[in-house]
Amino acid sequence: MTWVNKEYQDEQAFKALRSAFPRGKPFPHLVLHDFFSPTQIKRVRQQLLKQSFTFKESDLFRFHQTADISGLPNKVLREFYKFFSSKEFCSYISKITKTKVKTADMSGFIYSTTDHLLPHDDRLEGRKIAYVVQLSQDFTRKDGGALSFFATENNQPKKIVQSFKPTFNTLFLFKVSPKSFHQVDEVLSNKRRLTFAGWFYG
Repeated sequence: MTWVNKEYQDEQAFKALRSAFPRGKPFPHLVLHDFFSPTQIKRVRQQLLKQSFTFKESDLFRFHQTADISGLPNKVLREFYKFFSSKEFCSYISKITKTKVKTADMSGFIYSTTDHLLPHDDRLEGRKIAYVVQLSQDFTRKDGGALSFFATENNQPKKIVQSFKPTFNTLFLFKVSPKSFHQVDEVLSNKRRLTFAGWFYG
């Protein structure tokens, strides 16, 4: 667990996370600021920015995405993915979310001006916990690109009740369910919203 900030590893912090996750509104979630070792996550960010991103667009989204990180030749990124999907870290995620997971996938994403991801719930077979590793820098509310959570009515998104601006070295975790509707707000500036994102699978 050398990748993880020590403040998230002591017994008191662990108990607090286990308690906080199910109480998250509008669905179980955690927002973990300064989660990774600062030195290591800065190195990861530098290497991610060197990768090739493919532009993707549909009725639901508009962004740039890397290939699956597990298949990239970059040593630093492969090491990060190897830790993230390791038995040790999956066990940590399983315990703090009280949801058994065994593996994870990972891709890199850049959202530039006008890029967005419309409301969706992430449900697909095997997905248990969704995550975002936020690597963006110097975002303000006016720049857009927030991760927004919706309250639901009859399992449909009704209104935004939580909205988190991009903040460097923040890990978001949330339980995938019929109520887990979320979106990435449109980026309104020339700044680049940089993340890793994917799912932990059961």
